Amino acid sequence: MTDKKALTLLKKYYLPYTAEGTLSESDRADAFKSGILVPDSAMTHDEIITAIKSLSEDISLESTAKAFLYSLSSGDMRYRTALSSLVWARSLPKHEFISNNAEKAGWRTPSCSVCGCTHGLVTTERIDWNNYGVFRYFPPKQYGREPDFACAEYVLHDLREFEKLPAAEPCEEDYCILNGIFACVGQMKPHNMDIALVNEIRGKKFLDATGNAVHCILGILSLCGILESTAHRGFLHNFTNSGEIGGYRDGLSFYPLFYWRGKNGVNYDAVNEIFGSFSGDRLSPSHAVIPVKNEAKAPAKKVVSKAEPYYSDGVYTIMLTDAERRYLALDPIDPSWETESMYSVTHWLKKRTVLFYKENTIVKVIHEVHSIDDDGAYFWRDYSEFDTRLETDNRKMLLPLTARGRAKPITPTNVMAVKPFGCTFNIYLKKEESQIAVQNLRNNQIIPIGEEERVKKIMSDEDFHEFMRYYISTCPDDYFEHISAVRNMKHQTVKFRAGDIFRCQIDRTHCAYGLILGKTREIETWKELPKEHSFRHVMTQPILVRMYDFVTTDQEMSAALLSDKTLCPPRLCSDCDILWGTHKIVAHKKLVPDDIQFQLQLARQVKKDEHFTPFTAEGFMEMSPSRPNPESLYVEWGFASFEIPWADVPDNIRRLLDKGRYFDGGVAMFINADTPKHIRQDNLLLLENRDKFGAVMEFLGLSPKCTVDDFAAKYGGISRQKYIELIEERGK
Repeated sequence: MTDKKALTLLKKYYLPYTAEGTLSESDRADAFKSGILVPDSAMTHDEIITAIKSLSEDISLESTAKAFLYSLSSGDMRYRTALSSLVWARSLPKHEFISNNAEKAGWRTPSCSVCGCTHGLVTTERIDWNNYGVFRYFPPKQYGREPDFACAEYVLHDLREFEKLPAAEPCEEDYCILNGIFACVGQMKPHNMDIALVNEIRGKKFLDATGNAVHCILGILSLCGILESTAHRGFLHNFTNSGEIGGYRDGLSFYPLFYWRGKNGVNYDAVNEIFGSFSGDRLSPSHAVIPVKNEAKAPAKKVVSKAEPYYSDGVYTIMLTDAERRYLALDPIDPSWETESMYSVTHWLKKRTVLFYKENTIVKVIHEVHSIDDDGAYFWRDYSEFDTRLETDNRKMLLPLTARGRAKPITPTNVMAVKPFGCTFNIYLKKEESQIAVQNLRNNQIIPIGEEERVKKIMSDEDFHEFMRYYISTCPDDYFEHISAVRNMKHQTVKFRAGDIFRCQIDRTHCAYGLILGKTREIETWKELPKEHSFRHVMTQPILVRMYDFVTTDQEMSAALLSDKTLCPPRLCSDCDILWGTHKIVAHKKLVPDDIQFQLQLARQVKKDEHFTPFTAEGFMEMSPSRPNPESLYVEWGFASFEIPWADVPDNIRRLLDKGRYFDGGVAMFINADTPKHIRQDNLLLLENRDKFGAVMEFLGLSPKCTVDDFAAKYGGISRQKYIELIEERGK
């Protein structure tokens, strides 16, 4: 029997991307005794390859094929990947280290371009084999590490540990599962990819495994040539160098699986070669049938009881009263409602989800997350409560919202995945950083709580009630009219254009106004915009906006009343707040040159190719421990952009770039009345940064009082008036 403590240690310290802390010497010794963790050892690349080729001759294909089948019903991960490891090892050519030409300080890891080995490339190097062994016990999960079954270190460790295991024999259920997978392949449309196949297999419910675990099974079959494409073959008879694989997507990716499509089907020649010596015709097209699920074997819903000590029944992080719920757009709790609590726990996160049932309908959800430090103290806490309307099948399954949907297990993930049919209240508690949000996710309307400085000081249930007493006492007379609108308003899609003025609600009484200057997705099609311009390298649907530099209680200001108000420097923001009516369009004005402004961008360019924009280059400078010397300075203002050799950049400008980040290539997800402090510090167009602006302009041969028009006249681009003419002409 496997050692539970050793498994816990392996999962804690090796499965996450970033594991906190290190194993104690006593724990390490105990884990080594169990055989689950193995000691480090020192090897060179060539020694690793020699060891792999030796093992590939000693281990039989039949034993690994039986082991793979055995793992399907047993769920024993130790037996699962030896098959693909052996197939890969037998195909691997004997070779010496061939570099992939990656630099140590670069974004790619130096490795062998043949086998993908990253250790012992130059000299003997110690290897922690547990980084690879973790996937012999645990399937990858979301936010966990991604396994690479086709790299030399994984294969060597996998085969060495497989040799230590008792022989395994598959049962009839194992054949049924694999035939079921093949049957699901037959259900695929010609263009379907591996993710569609994963969803099909999980939907049939004959294999008890997570989506990532199913994907890994498909990856193994693909490595073995059973799921391959015509142009990209598995490793049964062909070897593809690590440096030639390419084509990776985000998330779990296996070669050649990410090239496979439904039209490629199952390679039964490979199936017969791998399994035929002992299976006869039990894995043939005629047996490719989806197994009928045995409902009696369906596992009961698991509750992780060790999270319960962090929570008491009926006692929540924030104990809302029904009177407070009324002001937070929430329904009161009916004493007749029944509750069901679900828990989960990791080494630093404790979660509880409480479902409130009215008969068989989930009508309210409370979700809590507690972050616990190593001393058992709270690091931060999060409390969410929302009203909903989720129908269930006698509290066993979540019923679909539409006729095309499927019933799903009642889990926190599935419940939280459905947008609430009411408002959501959330409070995040952390010292000097506490936040409150109230919103309706179905219509994207919010109740602006405001009172930022008071909210920041909330650290406990008592602090919250004190805040709510103040909040309730200061609500305006029409407060509940606004709440009713937030709760009942239909989802809307708002049409808008350059020159529109919107109102941004700050709190219950105060608001700010902003001016829309244009949509970058339209502007980036203009021939006048330089190819390398930041507008061409931002995600979402950004709009260029300028906020008016004042706050008011006047909810009905017109364009005329705003004409003498100062505009703040521009920002790129996602259009969602405008598109969905979170911020209301209240007026329109004809744009004039003084309305138009663009971000002044400075970035250090370290590399120039199609994958490196000025924004990513500047980010690379910040992250790189070696701080490589830039090749040039990228400058952008308006529709003009150019580069200056780094050798020509004076020391005062270099020091300026070392102290700040003057390239905002990102997009703010929301439009806020206040510009964040880190952006104000690095925004050269703000009054408090005029000295820095002047130094940059002097270096560029311009006056410290120059405008974007002066910049365009010297370095190309278009004037503000020309921009207005073009956006009016092309924005119709």
